[in-house]
Amino acid sequence: MRRRIGAVLLAWMGLATAFAYAAEDVPRSAVAKVRERCVAILERALASENAFVRSAAVRSAGESEDPALLGLLKKGAADSYPTARLFALQALKKSFPREIVSSATALRDDTDLWVRAKALEILAETAGKDAVSLIEPYLNDPDPPVRLAAAASLYKLGEKARLPVLLDALKGGDPAMRYQAIGHLGQLDGAEVKPYLADLLADAEDEIVYYALQALGERVDPGLFPRLKELTRHKNPSVRYQAVLALGYLRTPDSVAQVKGLCGDEDGMVRLSSAVSLDRLGSDACRKVFADSIEHPDFGIRSSAARALGTAKFSGRARLLGRALKDENSRVRTAAVRAVGMMGGAEAFPLLLQTLDDPLEVVRAYAAGNLIKLLKVGE
Repeated sequence: MRRRIGAVLLAWMGLATAFAYAAEDVPRSAVAKVRERCVAILERALASENAFVRSAAVRSAGESEDPALLGLLKKGAADSYPTARLFALQALKKSFPREIVSSATALRDDTDLWVRAKALEILAETAGKDAVSLIEPYLNDPDPPVRLAAAASLYKLGEKARLPVLLDALKGGDPAMRYQAIGHLGQLDGAEVKPYLADLLADAEDEIVYYALQALGERVDPGLFPRLKELTRHKNPSVRYQAVLALGYLRTPDSVAQVKGLCGDEDGMVRLSSAVSLDRLGSDACRKVFADSIEHPDFGIRSSAARALGTAKFSGRARLLGRALKDENSRVRTAAVRAVGMMGGAEAFPLLLQTLDDPLEVVRAYAAGNLIKLLKVGE
């Protein structure tokens, strides 16, 4: 991969510049030049007056997994915009374990309830038993979502008696709280949790079924196949979409056959989820759906297809992502550049390099972070 990246760097530098360096020095010099440009892009984005751009810079810096960008992430953790602080927390947890506990401890008193909730979750995952005393006071937080996050976090730390807090919200009449409770249950590993989620697959509300399927994720088991099969015929396309994705985690011939039958569904997102699940199951059926989805009139489907290509396994995905990077819609290009970063490898390098010139600062920021990560891998 390093050789292929070096060839692309030479082309980017231009022949005149290339001849000014000894052959063995060209890749190293070019790498430094690209990295310098990428860091400058991220620094400018973090200084933007646009909160959305600043948040993208923080998230991208986290995706780079580069220790040299720790200072940028710390600035993000103190940003005035809650989403930037939230992204900073997530990035610090992934790449800077020595920093995350102190940052999460500070942000558990954030003015934004979602930042407080995420800080509690991260403390439970990173501080161990020492986090119990830090989290317990938030069982009485004035905001219900924070109380649910505190209960779920304490459950992860072994306090099984906190489960009823989540179950009470699950049975309550507030839909928003039910959705929150389902999301938390989906993150808990206890054997006693899964039956509650499985029972929700028969709920009368479509949204509850959708969130339950999403929460089960990879934890679906073969015993749920009959219910999942039934849900692939649900009148609500969002439920069908999520049921097909769930089937993609059941590695059985019956699952493959059932998913193949949805490749021609009337809904574009259901067709896309069928292609994603079959790719996950090792089948090349429905592969044309990816190409069709990248050209779909609905930009939401195009952006979803781009995201899906980031983790797809077939060899033609780089070509399709290259098309998505030229999409007229900024959401599609944003999804595509992050997907290229997830794809990685030598094919990602020229795609990310050209995206540094995208007219949208958010897209340039994501390209910069993922290029920094790729350059580290290629060293």
